[in-house]
Amino acid sequence: MAEEIDNKTMNDSEMAKNGTAESAAESVEAQVDGTQSTQEPVGEGAEARAEESAVAEFLDRIARLEAELAEARQECAGITEKSQRLAAEFQNSRRRQERQLAEEMERVSAHMIRRILPALDDFELAFANLPNEEIGQTAWVEGFRQIQRKLRGMLEDEGVVRVAGEGLFDPTLHEAIASVPSEEVESGQIVETLRAGYTLKGQVLRPALVRVAS
Repeated sequence: MAEEIDNKTMNDSEMAKNGTAESAAESVEAQVDGTQSTQEPVGEGAEARAEESAVAEFLDRIARLEAELAEARQECAGITEKSQRLAAEFQNSRRRQERQLAEEMERVSAHMIRRILPALDDFELAFANLPNEEIGQTAWVEGFRQIQRKLRGMLEDEGVVRVAGEGLFDPTLHEAIASVPSEEVESGQIVETLRAGYTLKGQVLRPALVRVAS
């Protein structure tokens, strides 16, 4: 009987020990689980913050690049506008210089032609006062007529046109030095041309000197 009691007491003691050990083990496991459950959210939060920081840095970099791109586009637009303005100014300057050169050449040409016209007048005056016996019979007369024709041809090639010496008086083309009565033409008509007039490309080089019927 005593042995049974002792055995029972020993069994209860062992069970108590086992229960205590199991309780301690469960407590340790609970602590470990609690530590793990506490550590896991901390790791996820750090990772999230790192991702947010990376995204913010990326967006900031994009913003800087966009600002640089906008500045570069503005600078490019300014350069394009300046180059277009310079090109337009160059074209206008070239046209102006070409026009000025053409006008200067026309002035020089007109000046030279005006100096030649008196020589042409002398040919006409000489042939108008040539003795009848000399007309068509002397070689030198025909030679001078050839010179006169060449001179007229040169002037015509330059755009020189002889002003009409008959018809209605035109104050833009003719210069009246006398008004005479005439039974052959009406009043205001040209009676006689004393000196031929010429135009150069539509501009009057010199007016024709005429007498006009009164």
